[in-house]
Amino acid sequence: MELSDAELVRRCLQGDNVSFDALVRSYQKQVYCFCYHMLGIPEESADAAQESFIKAYYALASFRRDARFATWLLKIASNTCIDRSRARARRANAALEELADDAAALQSDQPTPEESVLRGESDRMVREAVLRLPERHRTALVMFHFSGFGIREISEALGRPENTVKSDLRVAREMLRRKLEGVVTER
Repeated sequence: MELSDAELVRRCLQGDNVSFDALVRSYQKQVYCFCYHMLGIPEESADAAQESFIKAYYALASFRRDARFATWLLKIASNTCIDRSRARARRANAALEELADDAAALQSDQPTPEESVLRGESDRMVREAVLRLPERHRTALVMFHFSGFGIREISEALGRPENTVKSDLRVAREMLRRKLEGVVTER
Protein backbone atom coordinates (compact mmCIF):
# COMPACT_ATOMS: atom_id res chain seq x y z
CA MET A 1 0.00 0.00 0.00
CA GLU A 2 1.47 3.33 -1.07
CA LEU A 3 1.17 6.08 1.52
CA SER A 4 0.46 9.73 0.77
CA ASP A 5 3.17 12.29 1.26
CA ALA A 6 1.27 13.80 4.20
CA GLU A 7 1.08 10.37 5.86
CA LEU A 8 4.81 9.79 5.29
CA VAL A 9 5.55 13.20 6.84
CA ARG A 10 3.31 12.38 9.81
CA ARG A 11 5.11 9.08 10.35
CA CYS A 12 8.50 10.71 10.00
CA LEU A 13 7.59 13.29 12.65
CA GLN A 14 6.79 10.36 14.93
CA GLY A 15 10.33 9.04 14.46
CA ASP A 16 9.92 6.70 11.47
CA ASN A 17 12.96 7.56 9.34
CA VAL A 18 12.04 4.89 6.78
CA SER A 19 9.14 7.16 5.82
CA PHE A 20 11.55 9.98 5.04
CA ASP A 21 13.60 7.57 2.93
CA ALA A 22 10.44 6.91 0.92
CA LEU A 23 9.96 10.65 0.38
CA VAL A 24 13.57 11.02 -0.75
CA ARG A 25 13.21 8.14 -3.21
CA SER A 26 10.02 9.67 -4.58
CA TYR A 27 11.50 13.12 -5.18
CA GLN A 28 15.27 12.74 -5.54
CA LYS A 29 15.32 12.83 -9.35
CA GLN A 30 12.91 15.78 -9.53
CA VAL A 31 14.91 17.77 -6.95
CA TYR A 32 18.23 16.96 -8.66
CA CYS A 33 16.87 18.01 -12.07
CA PHE A 34 15.52 21.23 -10.60
CA CYS A 35 18.89 21.99 -8.96
CA TYR A 36 20.71 21.16 -12.18
CA HIS A 37 18.58 23.58 -14.17
CA MET A 38 19.17 26.25 -11.54
CA LEU A 39 22.91 25.73 -11.08
CA GLY A 40 24.15 24.07 -14.27
CA ILE A 41 26.88 22.00 -12.61
CA PRO A 42 26.15 18.31 -11.97
CA GLU A 43 28.27 17.94 -8.81
CA GLU A 44 26.99 21.14 -7.25
CA SER A 45 23.45 20.20 -8.22
CA ALA A 46 23.81 16.84 -6.46
CA ASP A 47 25.15 18.61 -3.36
CA ALA A 48 22.31 21.16 -3.47
CA ALA A 49 19.74 18.38 -3.81
CA GLN A 50 21.20 16.54 -0.82
CA GLU A 51 21.33 19.76 1.19
CA SER A 52 17.68 20.43 0.28
CA PHE A 53 16.60 17.05 1.64
CA ILE A 54 18.57 17.63 4.84
CA LYS A 55 16.93 21.03 5.29
CA ALA A 56 13.52 19.50 4.57
CA TYR A 57 14.09 16.79 7.16
CA TYR A 58 14.86 19.32 9.88
CA ALA A 59 11.97 21.56 8.81
CA LEU A 60 9.32 18.83 8.50
CA ALA A 61 7.42 20.19 11.46
CA SER A 62 6.77 23.39 9.46
CA PHE A 63 5.23 21.49 6.52
CA ARG A 64 1.53 22.29 6.17
CA ARG A 65 -0.08 18.95 5.43
CA ASP A 66 -2.79 20.59 3.35
CA ALA A 67 -0.09 21.78 0.92
CA ARG A 68 1.64 19.70 -1.71
CA PHE A 69 4.89 18.21 -0.43
CA ALA A 70 6.62 18.61 -3.82
CA THR A 71 5.87 22.35 -3.86
CA TRP A 72 7.22 22.78 -0.34
CA LEU A 73 10.31 20.72 -1.14
CA LEU A 74 11.09 22.64 -4.34
CA LYS A 75 10.79 25.92 -2.44
CA ILE A 76 13.53 24.64 -0.15
CA ALA A 77 15.56 23.52 -3.17
CA SER A 78 15.03 26.90 -4.83
CA ASN A 79 16.30 28.76 -1.77
CA THR A 80 19.25 26.37 -1.50
CA CYS A 81 20.20 26.95 -5.14
CA ILE A 82 19.85 30.72 -4.80
CA ASP A 83 22.07 30.68 -1.68
CA ARG A 84 24.65 28.57 -3.50
CA SER A 85 24.56 30.85 -6.55
CA ARG A 86 25.11 33.91 -4.42
CA ALA A 87 27.93 32.25 -2.48
CA ARG A 88 29.60 31.18 -5.71
CA ALA A 89 29.32 34.73 -7.07
CA ARG A 90 30.89 36.11 -3.89
CA ARG A 91 33.75 33.59 -3.95
CA ALA A 92 34.80 34.35 -7.48
CA ASN A 93 33.61 35.74 -10.77
CA ALA A 94 33.46 32.31 -12.37
CA ALA A 95 33.37 32.35 -16.14
CA LEU A 96 30.00 31.51 -17.64
CA GLU A 97 31.70 28.87 -19.74
CA GLU A 98 32.39 26.90 -16.53
CA LEU A 99 28.72 27.10 -15.64
CA ALA A 100 27.70 25.80 -19.03
CA ASP A 101 30.19 22.95 -19.46
CA ASP A 102 28.65 20.00 -21.18
CA ALA A 103 27.05 17.64 -18.69
CA ALA A 104 25.60 14.18 -19.05
CA ALA A 105 22.12 14.20 -20.51
CA LEU A 106 19.32 13.92 -17.97
CA GLN A 107 17.20 11.84 -20.31
CA SER A 108 16.74 8.13 -19.83
CA ASP A 109 16.79 7.49 -23.60
CA GLN A 110 20.32 8.03 -24.87
CA PRO A 111 20.46 9.87 -28.20
CA THR A 112 22.50 8.53 -31.09
CA PRO A 113 25.97 10.03 -31.56
CA GLU A 114 24.71 12.01 -34.55
CA GLU A 115 21.83 13.46 -32.53
CA SER A 116 24.21 14.31 -29.70
CA VAL A 117 26.46 16.29 -32.01
CA LEU A 118 23.55 18.15 -33.57
CA ARG A 119 21.88 18.93 -30.26
CA GLY A 120 24.99 19.55 -28.22
CA GLU A 121 25.77 23.06 -29.37
CA SER A 122 22.20 24.36 -29.25
CA ASP A 123 21.60 22.68 -25.86
CA ARG A 124 24.73 24.37 -24.53
CA MET A 125 23.50 27.75 -25.80
CA VAL A 126 20.07 27.26 -24.25
CA ARG A 127 21.64 26.23 -20.89
CA GLU A 128 23.88 29.30 -21.01
CA ALA A 129 20.94 31.55 -21.79
CA VAL A 130 18.85 30.07 -18.96
CA LEU A 131 21.75 30.45 -16.52
CA ARG A 132 22.12 34.11 -17.53
CA LEU A 133 18.52 34.93 -16.60
CA PRO A 134 18.00 36.88 -13.37
CA GLU A 135 17.26 34.53 -10.44
CA ARG A 136 13.57 35.41 -10.14
CA HIS A 137 12.92 34.73 -13.82
CA ARG A 138 15.13 31.64 -13.96
CA THR A 139 13.43 30.11 -10.91
CA ALA A 140 9.94 30.56 -12.32
CA LEU A 141 11.00 29.27 -15.74
CA VAL A 142 12.71 26.17 -14.36
CA MET A 143 9.79 25.36 -12.05
CA PHE A 144 7.29 25.73 -14.89
CA HIS A 145 9.09 24.18 -17.86
CA PHE A 146 11.50 21.71 -16.29
CA SER A 147 9.72 20.68 -13.10
CA GLY A 148 6.17 20.76 -14.44
CA PHE A 149 4.64 23.01 -11.80
CA GLY A 150 1.58 25.11 -12.52
CA ILE A 151 1.27 28.84 -11.97
CA ARG A 152 -0.60 28.41 -8.67
CA GLU A 153 2.03 26.00 -7.29
CA ILE A 154 4.89 28.29 -8.30
CA SER A 155 3.04 31.20 -6.71
CA GLU A 156 2.71 29.27 -3.43
CA ALA A 157 6.30 28.03 -3.49
CA LEU A 158 7.84 31.41 -4.21
CA GLY A 159 5.38 33.51 -2.20
CA ARG A 160 4.55 35.67 -5.21
CA PRO A 161 1.12 36.54 -6.64
CA GLU A 162 0.06 34.42 -9.63
CA ASN A 163 0.11 37.43 -11.94
CA THR A 164 3.69 38.14 -10.90
CA VAL A 165 4.67 34.55 -11.72
CA LYS A 166 2.98 34.87 -15.12
CA SER A 167 4.85 38.11 -15.71
CA ASP A 168 8.16 36.53 -14.65
CA LEU A 169 7.57 33.66 -17.09
CA ARG A 170 6.67 36.03 -19.92
CA VAL A 171 9.76 38.16 -19.29
CA ALA A 172 11.99 35.06 -19.03
CA ARG A 173 10.68 33.68 -22.32
CA GLU A 174 11.15 37.02 -24.04
CA MET A 175 14.69 37.34 -22.70
CA LEU A 176 15.48 33.82 -23.91
CA ARG A 177 13.93 34.50 -27.30
CA ARG A 178 16.08 37.61 -27.75
CA LYS A 179 19.25 35.86 -26.57
CA LEU A 180 18.69 32.84 -28.81
CA GLU A 181 17.20 34.57 -31.84
CA GLY A 182 18.90 33.32 -34.98
CA VAL A 183 21.20 31.06 -32.98
CA VAL A 184 19.05 28.07 -32.05
CA THR A 185 16.60 26.47 -34.44
CA GLU A 186 13.36 24.90 -33.30
CA ARG A 187 13.28 21.11 -33.09
